[in-house]
Amino acid sequence: MDIIEIRNNLVKFSYGEEESPQLGQFIALTTNNKSYVAQYVNLKADSLNNFAVARLMFTFTKDGVVSEYDGSIPSAACSLVNLAPEELLDLLPIETPIKMGKIAGQNTMLNIDISVFEHNFTIFSHYDNEKNMVISNLVRQLFRLKEKSVIIDIDGIYSEYKSLKLAKDFKLPLTVDMIDYIFEYDLKEVDKTTKAIIQDIFSAVCQYIKTLKDQFLPIDSFIEVVTAQYKETQMPELALLKNKLLKYQEAGIFANSSDEFSIINEKLNEGNCTVIDLKNINGELQKEIITHIHSKLEAIDKYIYFFVPVNNENSDKKLIKKMINNNHVFTTFIAPHNYKYASELKDHAQDIMFFAPQDIQHDFAAYNTFLNKLNPQEAVICGGLTQGVPLIISVENLDLDLTKEDVFGDVQMFFPAIEKKTNVPESKKTPIPTLDAKVNKDTAKNVQEPVETINKADVTMPPQPEKVEAAEKAPEEKIDANVSVIEPVENVLSDDYASEDDISTSEESDNDLDQDELTEDDLDFIENTQEDDAADNLDDIDLSDIDGYDDESVPVVPVYTPEEDEGEEVSGDEIGYSKGEKVSHPRYGEGVIEKIIKYGNKTLCSITFDNVGRRLLDPSISEFEKI
Repeated sequence: MDIIEIRNNLVKFSYGEEESPQLGQFIALTTNNKSYVAQYVNLKADSLNNFAVARLMFTFTKDGVVSEYDGSIPSAACSLVNLAPEELLDLLPIETPIKMGKIAGQNTMLNIDISVFEHNFTIFSHYDNEKNMVISNLVRQLFRLKEKSVIIDIDGIYSEYKSLKLAKDFKLPLTVDMIDYIFEYDLKEVDKTTKAIIQDIFSAVCQYIKTLKDQFLPIDSFIEVVTAQYKETQMPELALLKNKLLKYQEAGIFANSSDEFSIINEKLNEGNCTVIDLKNINGELQKEIITHIHSKLEAIDKYIYFFVPVNNENSDKKLIKKMINNNHVFTTFIAPHNYKYASELKDHAQDIMFFAPQDIQHDFAAYNTFLNKLNPQEAVICGGLTQGVPLIISVENLDLDLTKEDVFGDVQMFFPAIEKKTNVPESKKTPIPTLDAKVNKDTAKNVQEPVETINKADVTMPPQPEKVEAAEKAPEEKIDANVSVIEPVENVLSDDYASEDDISTSEESDNDLDQDELTEDDLDFIENTQEDDAADNLDDIDLSDIDGYDDESVPVVPVYTPEEDEGEEVSGDEIGYSKGEKVSHPRYGEGVIEKIIKYGNKTLCSITFDNVGRRLLDPSISEFEKI
C-alpha cells in the first residue's frame, strides 16, 4: 500500500489485489517523531487502480501516549501498518460492559459501558427485525445485571411476549391533560366560534378536576356534563363530541374509578421486563400513554431502562424534553431516519447507532459514507463511549443462554429500591477517560483516547394552547349508566383493535367509523337518552347499582339547576355581589341578580338574564361582571 496524497486530514492510498482494506478499519502511519492513526472512510476501484481514503483520527508518541489529532500531517514516506481492532477497543472506557455486536469483517466483539443508556442512547432504524434484535440483546443483558427494563411496543414486535394492553390491563385517568387532548384532537373540524364555547365548558371541568383528590374525572361524569350542555345549547358539535365520548366509554379507554388506572403502578413493578403493547392505538393517543407511563416510572424508586420507539405522530418536543436525562428513568429512543425531531435527539444523545437508511440522508452527512456501505444487519455506532470514532458492527442475536421466560417472567431479579436523588449516582455515571492513554507497545502503533462528545442543547417546548376562563355549568341531567354503544373509538384505536382485545363491534359500526357529520341516527340516539325516564333526576338513580361505582372515588361534577331547592338566601358580602345588581355575561348577555343563596358549601347567584331567563351561577368559576 502506498500513499498517493495527503490533504488536510485525509490520506489517499493505492493498494494491490493482495491487500484488502475494509471501511472503518484503522491504519497506523509511523514516523520518527510522531505517529498517526487513521480510519478508512472511502474505498474505490477502477480499471487500473484500487484506492482508499483514510481520515486522520489520533496521534501517538514513541511511548504510546495517544491524544487527539493535532492538525499536523505525516510524511509521505512514513511506514504503514494495519491495526487490529482489539488494540483500539482496549482503550474504550468500560466498567460494566454491554455487548453491541461484532466489528464488521472481524471476530471481535464491541463492548460499550452500561452508562451508554444513561445519556439517551438513540437508535435510528427502519426495519422491525433490526429493532427487535438490538432491544432483545440489550434487555437480556440488563436482566443479567439485575436491572429493570420497560419496552413500549408500537409495531407488535414483541407480540409473542406477555404484555400490558390499554383497556384490558389498565385504563387512563381523565385528567386535565387528557381533557386538553380530547379538545385538541377530537374537535379539529369544529369552527372557531363553537370551539371557543366548548373550550369554556372544558375549562370549567378542568377547574373542577383540580379540586379533586386524585385530580381525575370519571368518564361517565364527563359525558353527563356534555349531555347537559347539549340539552341547554342544542349545539350539534356537542352532540358529536358526546358521540365520541361514548365510543371512548365503550372501548374502556378512560377510568371510572381510581383503581382502574392506579393498577398500572403495581403491574409496572412486576417482573424483570415489562412490555406495553400500543400497536393498535393511534399516534396522538400513544403520545399521551407514553407520557403517562413515564410519569408512573418516575415515581418508582428503581433504576429503570425505558425503550421507546418514537415517530412523527406519537411524540413532540415536549415529550422528548420530559424523557431526556432523567435521573433514574433512562430512556433509549428508537426512531426512523426521517424523524422530524432527529436533530433534537442527536443533540442530547451522547451515543448513537445508525442502521442503513432507506433513502440518502442529509441530516447525518458525517456518516453518509458509512451508511451507504452498510450490509443488512450492520450498523454504525458512534459517540462519547467510542471516543467519537464511528465503528461498523454486525448486529446478530447474541447467544446469552436466556429464555424469554427468564427475562419476561414474574421473578424479580432487579434491585429493589434506591434513594431518590436529583443526580445520577457516581456508580451510575459515565466513566470519564483521561486524556492520555498508553498504546500497546508490542504493536508499536496504536490509537485513540478522547474525542469531544456530541454537544447538548436544550429542546424548547411548544407553546400550550390558550385557555378561556372557566364558565358556569348548566342544569344537570343524568345519563342512564346502562346505555349501550355499538361503535369502537374513532381516532383512538385502529380497525383491528376490537378483535385483539375482545371489544365487540357490529358490522354496522365499521361503516360508521369515518363519519364526521352528525347523522339523523346520532340525533335520535341523543334525544332518546335525554328523554329516558331514569335520567330525569339524579335522585331517581341508585348509584350503587352501577358497576365499579365507589362513593369516594366517583365524584359528580356540580351543575346547578334553578328549579330545584335553592336553600337559604344569604347576603353577598363574601363574594362581592349584592341582590339587585346588574351584571353582564359574555354568553348570556345582561341580567339582574335576583337573590344570593347557599347551595351546600357553595355561594351562588340566581340571575335573570334578558335573553335566556334565569340561571344559577357560581361566581368563583363564572365570568360575569358588574355593570
